[in-house]
Amino acid sequence: MGRNFMEKDVQSQIQELEERIRQLRSSQLEELQAKLAEARATVASLEAEIAEISGSAPTAAKTPAAGSRRKRTSSEEVRGRILKALSEVPEGLSQKEISEMTGLNYNTVALYLKNNSDQFKTTGALRSKRYFLR
Repeated sequence: MGRNFMEKDVQSQIQELEERIRQLRSSQLEELQAKLAEARATVASLEAEIAEISGSAPTAAKTPAAGSRRKRTSSEEVRGRILKALSEVPEGLSQKEISEMTGLNYNTVALYLKNNSDQFKTTGALRSKRYFLR
């Protein structure tokens, strides 16, 4: 009989301790959420200050909404940007330079140049390869 009572006492202590742990975790979670909200407010304030000084829109306005997809660049736009960059630099450009000048992804540029090689003159090979308009 004494053993059964001890088991119940230990079980009730375990339950009390588990409840206390849940309360502490909940309290800790609430504190962290409050700190996060405060940090976000600070970041928003700093971004607004930066935007005011630089004259540009705050960063949050430039980023797409969560869950939205990035807009795909049309092949005509890719073609136009690459041709414009090459027409501005008569000494030719590497794939990396074209990517940097146009703001297009390096792989997009490489694929376009490969698939449309008949439209361009080239010199060099591998990294030293340069592209020119025909």
